[in-house]
Amino acid sequence: MKKKIIVFIIAVILSLLFGEILVRKFSKTGYLTPEILKNLSLQYEGSIFSRTVFPRRIQDIKGGNGADLHINSQGYRGGEFTVNKPEGKIRIIFYGGSSVFDINATEGEDWPHLTEKMLHDQGFSNIEVINAGIPSHASFDSVGRLFSEGHIFNPDYVVLYNAWNDIKYFRTDEPLLRFFKPYQESSDPLLNYQNYLDKFLCEHFQTYVRFRTKYYLWRFPRNDQGIETDNVLLDEIKNSKLKQYKLNVEMFVDLARNIKATPILMTQARLVTKEIDKNQEKKIHYRSAKLTHDTIYEAFQKTDEIIKEVAKEKNVILIDASLALTGKDELFTDEVHTTEKGSKALAYLVASEFSNILKGK
Repeated sequence: MKKKIIVFIIAVILSLLFGEILVRKFSKTGYLTPEILKNLSLQYEGSIFSRTVFPRRIQDIKGGNGADLHINSQGYRGGEFTVNKPEGKIRIIFYGGSSVFDINATEGEDWPHLTEKMLHDQGFSNIEVINAGIPSHASFDSVGRLFSEGHIFNPDYVVLYNAWNDIKYFRTDEPLLRFFKPYQESSDPLLNYQNYLDKFLCEHFQTYVRFRTKYYLWRFPRNDQGIETDNVLLDEIKNSKLKQYKLNVEMFVDLARNIKATPILMTQARLVTKEIDKNQEKKIHYRSAKLTHDTIYEAFQKTDEIIKEVAKEKNVILIDASLALTGKDELFTDEVHTTEKGSKALAYLVASEFSNILKGK
């Protein structure tokens, strides 16, 4: 009996060693640990005035589709800029979530910086763009960041482009103060060791890392917009969240004027239309918003209405990106994120509008 147990233990050990060799030699991802994976991902830190910010340090990573992503020493996407605006420069800051950050675009090809290039080509060489988009940010994050930091950059124009990340919370009556919790860097187990034993096993056994990854992906299903908590899709928009969204937009406008900048509002271009085919439907992350298709469509319509209403009430310049680009399949990888062609189309639209603004039309 003892011999059988010993033989079994030896067989298990040899199998694990053989599996370890195979993983290390043939795995396409190579040697991986949570710490390595974390260093290959965008780094965030918590803030009092918005859920997250990029730390004030340079980050150079590859996006999920291989796009080069660069965060400068100020904690913004793109090349370096000075806090004090250079004399003669006209500075534009674009605020929003990953659709402003332009998560699929390689460095310098994100639509805010493409807008800058197009304006330079049109003769407006003194234009300087700051891309203040941060993935997952909603309109209230933009208000907080403009209030707590953006104003020190002395922008001439500040642009708000966000709806989808707000719509994700239209399903609940919970006020923002109660609904959102402080950002915790250690919240994602895929990127953080859970204890000393977990760290030891991850650093020494790649087979353990693979099984661990599969377990956490099973326990916490996710898409490229984060962890999905359930499959239940609701069909109701809470009026309290529509009021909150309008308040956020109004505060952004008022804050911009208080810092002597010109506010500009944009409706959000998207793939979502009332009627949609199966291929388009596969691109939309319904579980991220936890709303049905018809309800998401209605929510986008409501945000458009609110943006236009605030623009009219407060005499604000409006760029209706939704009217120009919504529903064009070749422009979007999902509900709001743009393809290379989509980024160029959005930049062309915004640059054209700014050209008229700068000419005084």
